[in-house]
Amino acid sequence: MRGAWIGLVVVALMGGSAVAAPLKIRNGSSVRVALHGKREAGVGLRAGRGGWRLELAAATTDVADVVDVTDGANGARWTVDVADGALMLDEERFVAGHAYRVTMRRGTEALGSTLVYLYAPSVASRHKVTFEEEETAGGGAGDIAIVKKPTL
Repeated sequence: MRGAWIGLVVVALMGGSAVAAPLKIRNGSSVRVALHGKREAGVGLRAGRGGWRLELAAATTDVADVVDVTDGANGARWTVDVADGALMLDEERFVAGHAYRVTMRRGTEALGSTLVYLYAPSVASRHKVTFEEEETAGGGAGDIAIVKKPTL
Protein backbone atom coordinates (compact mmCIF):
# COMPACT_ATOMS: atom_id res chain seq x y z
CA MET A 1 0.00 0.00 0.00
CA ARG A 2 2.83 2.36 0.88
CA GLY A 3 4.48 1.76 -2.52
CA ALA A 4 1.25 2.72 -4.30
CA TRP A 5 1.14 6.03 -2.44
CA ILE A 6 4.75 6.80 -3.31
CA GLY A 7 4.05 6.00 -6.98
CA LEU A 8 0.98 8.25 -6.94
CA VAL A 9 2.94 11.13 -5.41
CA VAL A 10 5.73 10.78 -8.00
CA VAL A 11 3.22 10.85 -10.88
CA ALA A 12 1.46 13.87 -9.36
CA LEU A 13 4.73 15.77 -8.97
CA MET A 14 5.87 15.05 -12.53
CA GLY A 15 2.64 16.35 -14.04
CA GLY A 16 2.11 16.26 -17.79
CA SER A 17 5.41 17.85 -18.78
CA ALA A 18 7.48 14.71 -18.28
CA VAL A 19 5.45 12.74 -20.82
CA ALA A 20 5.38 15.46 -23.49
CA ALA A 21 6.56 14.20 -26.87
CA PRO A 22 9.29 16.02 -28.82
CA LEU A 23 7.98 18.81 -31.05
CA LYS A 24 8.26 18.45 -34.81
CA ILE A 25 9.87 21.55 -36.32
CA ARG A 26 9.82 22.50 -40.03
CA ASN A 27 12.78 24.85 -40.08
CA GLY A 28 16.08 24.77 -38.24
CA SER A 29 19.01 22.41 -38.11
CA SER A 30 19.95 19.55 -35.81
CA VAL A 31 22.26 20.62 -32.99
CA ARG A 32 23.69 19.17 -29.79
CA VAL A 33 23.57 21.62 -26.89
CA ALA A 34 25.62 21.26 -23.69
CA LEU A 35 23.40 21.80 -20.65
CA HIS A 36 24.74 21.34 -17.14
CA GLY A 37 27.57 19.10 -18.37
CA LYS A 38 25.36 16.88 -20.55
CA ARG A 39 24.68 17.06 -24.29
CA GLU A 40 21.11 17.13 -25.55
CA ALA A 41 19.64 17.07 -29.06
CA GLY A 42 17.88 20.21 -30.17
CA VAL A 43 17.04 22.52 -33.07
CA GLY A 44 19.23 25.44 -34.15
CA LEU A 45 17.47 28.50 -35.57
CA ARG A 46 18.99 31.18 -37.77
CA ALA A 47 17.93 34.77 -37.16
CA GLY A 48 15.64 36.51 -39.59
CA ARG A 49 14.10 39.95 -39.69
CA GLY A 50 13.14 40.87 -36.12
CA GLY A 51 14.20 37.61 -34.48
CA TRP A 52 13.90 33.85 -34.85
CA ARG A 53 10.85 32.13 -36.33
CA LEU A 54 10.14 28.58 -35.07
CA GLU A 55 7.81 26.87 -37.56
CA LEU A 56 5.80 23.99 -36.12
CA ALA A 57 4.96 20.93 -38.23
CA ALA A 58 1.47 20.60 -36.73
CA ALA A 59 -0.87 23.57 -37.22
CA THR A 60 -1.91 24.68 -33.76
CA THR A 61 -3.31 27.74 -32.03
CA ASP A 62 -1.96 26.86 -28.61
CA VAL A 63 0.64 28.69 -26.55
CA ALA A 64 4.23 27.86 -25.74
CA ASP A 65 6.18 28.21 -22.53
CA VAL A 66 9.74 29.27 -23.34
CA VAL A 67 12.41 28.95 -20.63
CA ASP A 68 16.04 30.08 -20.92
CA VAL A 69 18.08 26.99 -19.94
CA THR A 70 21.53 28.36 -20.81
CA ASP A 71 24.18 27.67 -18.16
CA GLY A 72 24.64 30.82 -16.09
CA ALA A 73 21.41 32.43 -17.30
CA ASN A 74 18.68 33.48 -14.89
CA GLY A 75 16.10 30.97 -16.16
CA ALA A 76 13.72 33.62 -17.52
CA ARG A 77 10.32 32.30 -18.61
CA TRP A 78 7.85 33.62 -21.20
CA THR A 79 4.52 32.51 -22.61
CA VAL A 80 4.43 33.02 -26.39
CA ASP A 81 1.33 32.73 -28.59
CA VAL A 82 1.41 30.64 -31.74
CA ALA A 83 0.51 32.62 -34.88
CA ASP A 84 0.17 31.00 -38.32
CA GLY A 85 1.71 27.76 -37.08
CA ALA A 86 4.89 29.43 -35.80
CA LEU A 87 6.41 31.07 -32.75
CA MET A 88 8.22 34.37 -33.15
CA LEU A 89 11.13 34.73 -30.73
CA ASP A 90 11.90 38.46 -30.90
CA GLU A 91 15.29 40.12 -30.36
CA GLU A 92 14.02 42.22 -27.44
CA ARG A 93 13.32 39.27 -25.12
CA PHE A 94 15.46 36.44 -26.48
CA VAL A 95 19.27 36.37 -26.67
CA ALA A 96 21.39 34.99 -29.51
CA GLY A 97 23.66 32.18 -28.39
CA HIS A 98 21.23 31.00 -25.69
CA ALA A 99 19.30 27.74 -25.50
CA TYR A 100 15.58 27.67 -24.70
CA ARG A 101 13.25 24.84 -23.71
CA VAL A 102 10.03 25.32 -25.72
CA THR A 103 6.99 23.45 -24.37
CA MET A 104 3.71 23.61 -26.29
CA ARG A 105 0.62 23.41 -24.13
CA ARG A 106 -3.14 23.48 -24.34
CA GLY A 107 -4.50 24.73 -21.05
CA THR A 108 -2.44 22.89 -18.44
CA GLU A 109 -1.70 19.88 -20.66
CA ALA A 110 1.81 19.71 -22.19
CA LEU A 111 1.64 18.68 -25.86
CA GLY A 112 5.33 18.57 -26.74
CA SER A 113 8.72 19.98 -25.89
CA THR A 114 12.05 20.64 -27.60
CA LEU A 115 15.32 22.43 -27.01
CA VAL A 116 15.98 25.41 -29.30
CA TYR A 117 19.36 27.10 -29.81
CA LEU A 118 19.35 30.64 -31.28
CA TYR A 119 22.24 31.33 -33.65
CA ALA A 120 23.62 34.87 -33.72
CA PRO A 121 22.51 36.99 -36.70
CA SER A 122 24.99 37.02 -39.57
CA VAL A 123 26.83 40.22 -40.34
CA ALA A 124 24.93 41.92 -43.15
CA SER A 125 27.92 43.62 -44.68
CA ARG A 126 31.62 43.06 -44.24
CA HIS A 127 34.11 45.73 -45.09
CA LYS A 128 37.79 45.51 -45.81
CA VAL A 129 39.84 48.04 -43.88
CA THR A 130 43.01 49.45 -45.41
CA PHE A 131 45.38 52.02 -43.97
CA GLU A 132 47.20 54.61 -46.01
CA GLU A 133 50.91 55.25 -45.50
CA GLU A 134 50.41 58.68 -43.86
CA GLU A 135 47.93 57.22 -41.34
CA THR A 136 50.47 54.64 -40.16
CA ALA A 137 53.52 56.91 -40.09
CA GLY A 138 52.64 58.45 -36.70
CA GLY A 139 53.26 62.05 -37.66
CA GLY A 140 52.33 63.53 -34.23
CA ALA A 141 54.83 64.57 -31.54
CA GLY A 142 53.93 61.93 -28.92
CA ASP A 143 53.03 59.17 -31.36
CA ILE A 144 55.00 55.99 -31.79
CA ALA A 145 56.23 55.55 -35.33
CA ILE A 146 55.23 52.38 -37.09
CA VAL A 147 57.92 50.86 -39.26
CA LYS A 148 57.19 48.25 -41.89
CA LYS A 149 58.81 44.87 -41.51
CA PRO A 150 61.60 44.18 -43.99
CA THR A 151 61.16 41.39 -46.47
CA LEU A 152 63.29 38.27 -46.19
